[in-house]
Amino acid sequence: MRRIAVLLFVCSALPLWAQVNFGEGNDRDPNAAIGLTLAMVYARFGIPESVYAVRGAEEWQDDVVFVYNDWDLYIYRDRVWQLGLKSAYGINLGDPAGVVSLALGEGVQTYNGYLLYALPSRSWPLQLRINLDAAGKVAAIFIYRSDF
Repeated sequence: MRRIAVLLFVCSALPLWAQVNFGEGNDRDPNAAIGLTLAMVYARFGIPESVYAVRGAEEWQDDVVFVYNDWDLYIYRDRVWQLGLKSAYGINLGDPAGVVSLALGEGVQTYNGYLLYALPSRSWPLQLRINLDAAGKVAAIFIYRSDF
């Protein structure tokens, strides 16, 4: 009887698969959306506000994008592989590039027109990409699987 009680406690305390808790405000973990299936997206977020296609340089790089209030989910085949965000990790659209370095600390790689930062991985490598406009301000924020 005691083994059953311990087993029930462990099973209720630990999920059998990764669960996404997006919470509200700063409690959200946008990285957890990477890898969701279409069914999971619909179950967690409902029907998107809008949908559009993004053409890649090659046909296999085409994506369908689901637009929600705070982010865009980029779908390849049947899974989310990239997020477009309005804010992440203390960085907001319109912030100067210096804010990115202050928010992320060491490890930010600077390129012509964008910054890259390796995020803690889960089941695959993740990158944070910050696109900068001509004035050096944050124009776009993306989190994506860098193994694609």
